[in-house]
Amino acid sequence: MFLRHLTFLKIAREDFSDIIADREFHADRVRLKLMDGSWIDVRCPVEDKFSFHWQRGEKIFRIDTDPHHKGISTFPRHVHFGSEDNIIEDYVLEENVPPEENFRRFMSWVRELLRRE
Repeated sequence: MFLRHLTFLKIAREDFSDIIADREFHADRVRLKLMDGSWIDVRCPVEDKFSFHWQRGEKIFRIDTDPHHKGISTFPRHVHFGSEDNIIEDYVLEENVPPEENFRRFMSWVRELLRRE
């Protein structure tokens, strides 16, 4: 987990510095502070389990693998889109790719959502 979190920090610095104001390393996560004042927590405790959580004021955008939405076609991956209760299919990430690649996909999705505003 430690090395993976360091890799996430490196990817954030090298590929997404245009949207990231600050990066923090914590024992259980990486926190990225974005230029717009929002923040992202990245957790990846084991290879196939992760949570990419973007907090924008009262709105949340989180893609995770917590297996509690069995009716979603991308189960166990799902997106909390805008709120905890608005659950949709994960159309952002890919199955069977390394977490680092899915982190890049997530961050590209965040960048695109920021640009649309």
